[in-house]
Amino acid sequence: MAELTVQDIYEIASSFLYEYDGDDEDSRRFSIHFLNVLLEETLNCENSIREYKGKERLEEAPYVRNLTDIIDYSPSLTRTALPYGLAAQFFQENMDNFQAENYRAKYLAAVQDAGKMNTGVVEKGYGA
Repeated sequence: MAELTVQDIYEIASSFLYEYDGDDEDSRRFSIHFLNVLLEETLNCENSIREYKGKERLEEAPYVRNLTDIIDYSPSLTRTALPYGLAAQFFQENMDNFQAENYRAKYLAAVQDAGKMNTGVVEKGYGA
């Protein structure tokens, strides 16, 4: 399983706008900062996946500084949720509020789908 870099996630997100690497230097430069916010937002989800797989939890979200940094998160976050979240920021920057909200909703749904905290079975309910 290949690990994705910040550059990889940036390129996936850019593809939703039909842009190539370098088409928008501001998006490229700010993608690192936007991604750091998304990594913090998805830390609980990543930790739920790690617990589910029997791996050690992260104490804090990774902080990336370069486009070459590897994101050590689950593929369900790096290949889907994080690109959607980053694309939402790009659409907002382009003042396309409809698509910004659309991709923010896709991001939130992907994070929820990736989480593993609600996989147990409820054995007792109210009044039991």
